[in-house]
Amino acid sequence: MNVVPTSAEPQRTDSDSIDLARSVEDIDRLRVVLIRIARRIRSRASGDLSPSQLAVLGTVINHQPVTNSRIAEIEHVRPPTTTRIVDTLARAGFVERSPDPDDRRCIRVTVTPEGHAYADEVRAAGRTWLAERVELLDDDDVKSIEAALPALERLLGGDLGDG
Repeated sequence: MNVVPTSAEPQRTDSDSIDLARSVEDIDRLRVVLIRIARRIRSRASGDLSPSQLAVLGTVINHQPVTNSRIAEIEHVRPPTTTRIVDTLARAGFVERSPDPDDRRCIRVTVTPEGHAYADEVRAAGRTWLAERVELLDDDDVKSIEAALPALERLLGGDLGDG
């Protein structure tokens, strides 16, 4: 007999060893913890850019040269949103736009040395905050986090390196 989950519940069957109610609770706990950790890292590391601007800068770094439409696809936003963000990043000197040599109608976005330096500073600030927090944990907690990293990376489903 199958259990029909609500939209907030992962799909499980009665034969699963995981209790559905506990699983939903654990999924919610994981979601909240990941969101809060990400927010705290961003708050220590964001500098003058908004989280959206920082995400687009990271996307350009990882996929350059890239078009506005591809940025929108990766970031799951509409192209006009990425156009505004890229304009802001260009005015700050963090990215450059240039015509595609094969298709002059297409504009490619790349990161400037200033953009790379800024991203490195932001990552270092976030990494420092996270390292300081991990230092407060006991060895067993640190080992548990290390053991969970491969599973957490698999949760991303191949989206590694987008920021």
